[in-house]
Amino acid sequence: MYILRHLFLSIALLFLSGCAFNVGYNPAYLPRDPVRLGLEGKSLVVISDVDAQWQFSGNPTSFTGGGTTLTLPMGEITKQVALKVFGAAFNGGADFRSNATGAVGYRLIVKPKVNKFSYAYNQLKNLGFAITPIVDIELSVELLAPDGTTLLSKTYGGGPTEGSTYAISGQPAEKINQILHLHLFKLMTDAAQDAKVALK
Repeated sequence: MYILRHLFLSIALLFLSGCAFNVGYNPAYLPRDPVRLGLEGKSLVVISDVDAQWQFSGNPTSFTGGGTTLTLPMGEITKQVALKVFGAAFNGGADFRSNATGAVGYRLIVKPKVNKFSYAYNQLKNLGFAITPIVDIELSVELLAPDGTTLLSKTYGGGPTEGSTYAISGQPAEKINQILHLHLFKLMTDAAQDAKVALK
């Protein structure tokens, strides 16, 4: 048993030490059918150029994989998830702009931004035999009326979310990326549900 455990630990550390991982937006990680809220009109997703181009790059908070670095286009992922969620929520879909200046003909302006992101490879939970990927995201969303009036300003998330536990993976960063996509999608859907209430 000790030898088997040591083998799993050695293999895991081999995959998760001294490496730099780069991942990107992957629509396959999102649910096929976003929630359709039947809201009339069209929404506009607004993210500044700086935020849209934001690249997260950092180490995990766990000891496992501590020598690795993950780089991902957080701004692009946020943009694409917002477009998918709010595009489905409104009958007229959703458009994107870097600012809301001169934006007419929209029923709602949506300004999403990820304020906090961290990730971990939790191996201690599984006694060294497997790894549970974890992400922690904090998403702020501001909902504005066409005239610029703030309808809602709220922060979503702020707690760790676990993915599926695995024994060995040649792409551990993609495990983190997949959870990021799914959890961000959930938080954005919560914001869309709140938008439906705010518009009433």
